[in-house]
Amino acid sequence: MAVLASNNSNNGAVTVTLGVDNSAIAAYNSANGTNFQPFPTNAFKFASNSVTIPGGLEHTGTTEVWIFQDKLDPTVSYMLPVAITDAGGKGVSSNQNIIYYNVIGNLLAGNYKQSFYRWNSTGAVPGDTTTAANGGFFEDEPIVVGPITATTVLLPEDYLETFVGVGVNLSFTNTNGVVSNPVVTLDPASLAEATALGFSFLTQPKLVGYQLVGNASTKYAGSIFRVYMVIVNSGGNARTTIDNFVKQ
Repeated sequence: MAVLASNNSNNGAVTVTLGVDNSAIAAYNSANGTNFQPFPTNAFKFASNSVTIPGGLEHTGTTEVWIFQDKLDPTVSYMLPVAITDAGGKGVSSNQNIIYYNVIGNLLAGNYKQSFYRWNSTGAVPGDTTTAANGGFFEDEPIVVGPITATTVLLPEDYLETFVGVGVNLSFTNTNGVVSNPVVTLDPASLAEATALGFSFLTQPKLVGYQLVGNASTKYAGSIFRVYMVIVNSGGNARTTIDNFVKQ
């Protein structure tokens, strides 16, 4: 949105031109301790970079910026500084001329292969995984794991996602690109959703095994995260699950 604030705004429409000012990213990073990168040129498009602001009592004009998510690397944090490059003869505010759009990247986001195993409690002790899975399984299914924040991704734990519609948070410490201390949790909103649908937990989702492979330059490809859970469904039946996630 472009805004015209002028004593002479009744004199007629003003047309301004918008563009991307990537030179602003370095200053933003320096001031805020961030590491945003410019958007790839094929990852965005202006519906129109020309905006007309009518005169009279109407002082705003709008356009759209389209973002093409499939052109972005989910491990990288991007910034798109949109600025007025030509104000149509009007002065431009020095401190309100740029809108900063950003996408938060996450080192553990991206493509994975998921394997899932389920044990039904009939004739077995809930939580026992020493026998063959008797409630269904699949192996090496391609999935995309998306970021929630720079240090948390959303793992699509299959049973919860199928029957409750929620996933499991995988959080970690990021120290200058070095990942450590991964842990899985069910956030309060997801737990409340499960409870509202009549589900309860004998064991909430927990990380029972993991292996961190590589580093930031390899985007931790090959890393493995194994999630275990014992849930009681709305029918009162215990279900034990293991989800294994391998980053590609």
